[in-house]
Amino acid sequence: MLAELDCEQRRNERLAEENDRLAKRLDAMTKRANGYRRIINRPKTPIEALADRVMREEMLTRFTYAEVTDVKSAFSGRLLGFDEWCHDAMRYVALADDVGEEELTRFMRRDLKRIYDEKVAECSK
Repeated sequence: MLAELDCEQRRNERLAEENDRLAKRLDAMTKRANGYRRIINRPKTPIEALADRVMREEMLTRFTYAEVTDVKSAFSGRLLGFDEWCHDAMRYVALADDVGEEELTRFMRRDLKRIYDEKVAECSK
């Protein structure tokens, strides 16, 4: 009976040590993630803001036909929903092997939505 208790106590001590080790790793990873978050969310310098804008414009031109894709269906004339329009705007675009249409749409969503809304507004005039 005492041997079993002693064995369980040693087991509990090992588990407590493992728990402490994992807690320290989690704390270090959390600090690292918070550091990355601060870097990502800091205000951009003027050159970084310009580079970001130029890169996004280049991606829109290179990877989508958003500027020339109509928001109305060529067959029925009905207004396409945003997601359907995005699919049409990327239909014949060759993306890198590890980048899919959905991922690019998520990344460029704000820019695509701006173009889509402008085209819808033009149709409403």
